[in-house]
Amino acid sequence: MTIEFWRLRPRRRKGRATTPQGKPKARVRRPKLPIRVGKAQQVLSNAIICSNHELACWLDLAVKTDRVLGTLEELKELRDRLDEVMEPLLETPLPMAP
Repeated sequence: MTIEFWRLRPRRRKGRATTPQGKPKARVRRPKLPIRVGKAQQVLSNAIICSNHELACWLDLAVKTDRVLGTLEELKELRDRLDEVMEPLLETPLPMAP
């Protein structure tokens, strides 16, 4: 005599596997607002090291809309540092090659 094990649920037909069309969307990780000044400094340092202009612009907008928490001195230092980073580049002509 053999013992048969029956499934608790009947098998379902699996649909056809779908493949995504094109590239998957890049996920951008940003902290939830409001954030503390220390976290904002870390995000700014990360943006500078990685040359991530979008992250620096996001942080600049967060500071300008008062979404960063901290003392007045800390916020002033962060704003000064952001002004240096976000300063537009001077248009200097490149030297002409002879």
